[in-house]
Amino acid sequence: MGGKRLQPPLPRAEPRIRVLHEDVAMDWYRWLRDRENPDVRAYLEAENSYAEQATAHLKELKAKLISEVEGRQHWEGGPPAFQVGPFEYFQRLDPSLLHPRWWRRPIAGDPAELVIDPNALEGADIFYRLGVFEPSDDGRYVAFSFDVVGDENYELRVRDVETGRDVWQGSMQAVAAAWAADSHTLFFTRERPDLRRQVHELIRLDVAAGKCEVVFEEADERLNVGIRRSDSGAWLFLDVKGPRRGAVEVWCLPADQPRVPWRRLVTRKFGHQVIAEHWQNEFLFQVDDAGPYWRLVSAPIDDPSPSRWEEVIPHRNGVMLEEVQVLEHHLVVLERDGLRPRLSSRDESGRIGATIVPDEPSCTLAVGLSAGGHYSAARHAFRGSRLTYRISSFVRPDTVVEHDLSDGQSAVRYQVRIPGYDPAQYVTTVVLAKAEDGVQIPISLVARRDRTSSGPVLLNVYGCYGVSRWPSFFAWPSFMAARLSLLDRGVAFGIVHVRGGGELGSPWHEAATRDRKRVTYTDLIAAAEGLIERGIAARDGVVIEGQSGGGGTVLATALLRPDLFRAVLAQVPVADILDTELDFMLPYAQQETAEYGDPHIAHEYRCLRSYDPYYNLSANCPLPPTYVDSALHDGQVLYYQPARYVAQRRSCATDRDPELVFRTREIGGHSGASHGPGIAEEAAFRMAWVLDQLRHSSGSGDVGDPGRLSRRAYSGRKQRRAA
Repeated sequence: MGGKRLQPPLPRAEPRIRVLHEDVAMDWYRWLRDRENPDVRAYLEAENSYAEQATAHLKELKAKLISEVEGRQHWEGGPPAFQVGPFEYFQRLDPSLLHPRWWRRPIAGDPAELVIDPNALEGADIFYRLGVFEPSDDGRYVAFSFDVVGDENYELRVRDVETGRDVWQGSMQAVAAAWAADSHTLFFTRERPDLRRQVHELIRLDVAAGKCEVVFEEADERLNVGIRRSDSGAWLFLDVKGPRRGAVEVWCLPADQPRVPWRRLVTRKFGHQVIAEHWQNEFLFQVDDAGPYWRLVSAPIDDPSPSRWEEVIPHRNGVMLEEVQVLEHHLVVLERDGLRPRLSSRDESGRIGATIVPDEPSCTLAVGLSAGGHYSAARHAFRGSRLTYRISSFVRPDTVVEHDLSDGQSAVRYQVRIPGYDPAQYVTTVVLAKAEDGVQIPISLVARRDRTSSGPVLLNVYGCYGVSRWPSFFAWPSFMAARLSLLDRGVAFGIVHVRGGGELGSPWHEAATRDRKRVTYTDLIAAAEGLIERGIAARDGVVIEGQSGGGGTVLATALLRPDLFRAVLAQVPVADILDTELDFMLPYAQQETAEYGDPHIAHEYRCLRSYDPYYNLSANCPLPPTYVDSALHDGQVLYYQPARYVAQRRSCATDRDPELVFRTREIGGHSGASHGPGIAEEAAFRMAWVLDQLRHSSGSGDVGDPGRLSRRAYSGRKQRRAA
């Protein structure tokens, strides 16, 4: 790092002792939780200053990377319009505006009219993210929510499109929303703090009368509620959901009778996860009662009890039934055989029609068109036979395809064009690495085609909550619009599908939960070692990266094998897992116990205590160079969770660990900047730091110019620093 005499900051220590299960844990930096304390802000500012000074020698490289990332911006066209009722809704990209505006045009062909201009919202010039965008059936109203801080506290409004005025507003912490068929009754869910717990509610809003009332309340804070409308539009479904996929309880309501009582379809006593849908004269249920890869059953609407279920698609080992989408005369299933997705359709008679299989081994495949909001649901036309799907991968920018199920013809409706981008220069593959117990861990990998020898590799990982991470071009964790700059400098990029995630179904997740959580970290170690053994990764060239729960994954993994990794990037990491679970005032604290274990249970506490990133820092275990960041307005991982980790780590090192860099964002939240130069700057800072660490790893010269790394092999092993 630059500036040998530069000294990292170190906040004061205030010892606090906690004893649990006869284990004594010392917390020196709990006081950093007090955001109003001026010493807290002073410390965060000092760390930001140190990060800038310690990376000052990368100024030119950062500027070059920013230019490259911004040069891959696309302003031609926009995603296809989606239809609701008599209108098509779409966004128009305008380089002169910070955010694209929402428009609509009648299907009859009249001129387009403006619906919502996010640029007019107070605060949107600093930060803006869309939550939901839900037009009513007749087009009179649009319900939309937004966050202009970054804390994911979405404000819900209802706009009268005819007048351009917001006729209702005021609900914060709104989540999902769905209109009834009468076009003036809106159902939405929200999270309401209640003393030391979160209450999840379903609200019914009569827009015409301006009246709100709570119609459902879930007091078990381990559960939450969701609202959605069936593909047919005929039914509303209320899902009571836990930490796993699906719902533990399902309620329904005819969409044209919004004031009748809700009917319970599936009770909690059933004991399985369920996802309900409606098709013709039946309800459909995706359910895991026959096995962890799910099956599909149908049932009469008047009696959908399990005794009346008829199997439509059986449970198949290894084939994950992910989604069921319904058109008027076609049933469409999205499933995955291993990592590879496929779409298959069948008609009312059950006859299988089209099967669509992408030609890439690992990619993102999604049915329908979404408004792009945090809580937006994908839509597709129910009437007719045209199936719309979106595909994206490491090398394929987002592409929307329309496939006619009646004649088998496909047409590309939209594809993002990246200036100067040639996909033929890159190659993707899936590599398998053997875990400690012999299980094969898949790694989705991309590199330049002319990278023929071992070299540096950046591995991204998540591995929590049964969440799946798939390669895509723009979405995290791929974000190839920026990572192409790494690939062009000889760095391969991969997503490690460790256990704890959901890529290979619920057994993949459950194999690394509670007292088995350490499997997630040993899988990541096995992946890195496997790539080295295959000659893909240089022994001194593996960098690991994770965000949020994935940030906690890489920090915990580095503790187990600090010698294996050249560097670690931990973005908004869950760095103090134990404290998070013991403080139910923190977001998602109770849900975390299902993932990592309950610290109130002695043996689960001991397992958790053995890998907790914060409480296992030691002067006897020097760690690889590490980048950590946080956000003041983060509503998921609060800023002080990473901050306490950094402070503790500095206090453990005699030299304050100068290769540890910590930045706190004052704008944006969990996912970083929403627009403008901040997106490219954040990506460029991380990439420049990674390239700098890789350059120091072997003494092979400057890696600032594209193509240089691909012509050099990495070999040998350089010691980090003395303990």
